Amino acid sequence: MLKKKRIYHYFCYLFAVSFCFVLFFVVASGNQRTSVITYNVNNAKSIQATRMQDQYHLLMESKKPAVPLVYETFEEAITVAQTGNVASFIGKITGYGPDCKGCGGSSACPPRQNFKNGNIYFNDEIYGKVRVVAADRRLPCGSIVRIHNISIYNEPIIAIVMDRGGAVKGKHLDLLFETEKNMQGMHTQANIQFDILRVGF
Repeated sequence: MLKKKRIYHYFCYLFAVSFCFVLFFVVASGNQRTSVITYNVNNAKSIQATRMQDQYHLLMESKKPAVPLVYETFEEAITVAQTGNVASFIGKITGYGPDCKGCGGSSACPPRQNFKNGNIYFNDEIYGKVRVVAADRRLPCGSIVRIHNISIYNEPIIAIVMDRGGAVKGKHLDLLFETEKNMQGMHTQANIQFDILRVGF
């Protein structure tokens, strides 16, 4: 009888050990499978995030305005800009008021805007409210230019060609101010970059 009890206890012990071993193996195997699944999911998310980030950077790069080429001559810049590409030239800028000597007080370009009322802006259908500038007749009325490096402004300004001037020739543009006395310290400045964004209306 004692021998049967020992055999019974021995088999119970073996069963318990075997059960524990199998249970440990199943749990360990499950954890490993869970780890593999988790790794695969995280890896897929990481790849997807990287792709989204790359697409975002490509989109941002495409939105950056192309750096315009700077041309030697005024005429060459206009010719290139007429094809729809932004073209630049380096020139000088001055300022004037509608009350300047010999000035009529209105724009030389239609719709003959009155400047004597202090209005130095023009409302363009595409570019909105922009400054008025006088330019050489070879740059048609309604042309849009972006002007860099004016000392009295921190950022480039957008202006429209709405006026002419006897002394305004070639690479020289003249920026309109409210009066000759109120030009905010504007003086003749050289090495100004002009980007032609549009030629004519």
